[in-house]
Amino acid sequence: AGRYVKNYTDDPDYRPVDEDIAAHLKQRGLLFRKETYEHNYPHCWRTDKPVLYYPIEAWFIRTSALREKLVALNRTIAWYPSAIGEGRFGNWLENVEDWNLSRSRYWGIPLPIWRTKDGKYEKCIGSFAELRAEVQKAIQAGLMQDNPLGHSDFDPHRPYVDTIILVAPDGSPMYREPE
Repeated sequence: AGRYVKNYTDDPDYRPVDEDIAAHLKQRGLLFRKETYEHNYPHCWRTDKPVLYYPIEAWFIRTSALREKLVALNRTIAWYPSAIGEGRFGNWLENVEDWNLSRSRYWGIPLPIWRTKDGKYEKCIGSFAELRAEVQKAIQAGLMQDNPLGHSDFDPHRPYVDTIILVAPDGSPMYREPE
């Protein structure tokens, strides 16, 4: 899991609970002291609402495991100007971090990963051709009625791609990873 930014105040279910927590602790005799602290928050540049950080599960590509290979391959490229490969890009590769792929926003590009509910099976789809073939298997297994990729107006974005159910090797349904 990784850390991801979400603006809580954009959530329709958001409400401050500080007073509720303090009252609950006091009622149970667990409140040591209640104080108010003022401190700076990062704020959204568009809405001026506070941006709060919280941990969520996330998908990463372990790019850090390939750091040495990436750096070595970068040295084989004739960059023009050379400062790009040796400087900005080269420095970035030398300090590469694992890449967070998760997209929890509605308009984000959906990850092409399908999983069974129990997480026993997962499949990453690499192309539309592969997805068409997997949907055909799901149709044959009775998990889907129609291949939406066969329609000229198919939209591969959410929420349309989320209607595609694939079949696992044991016959159980696989659903697209929501993050």
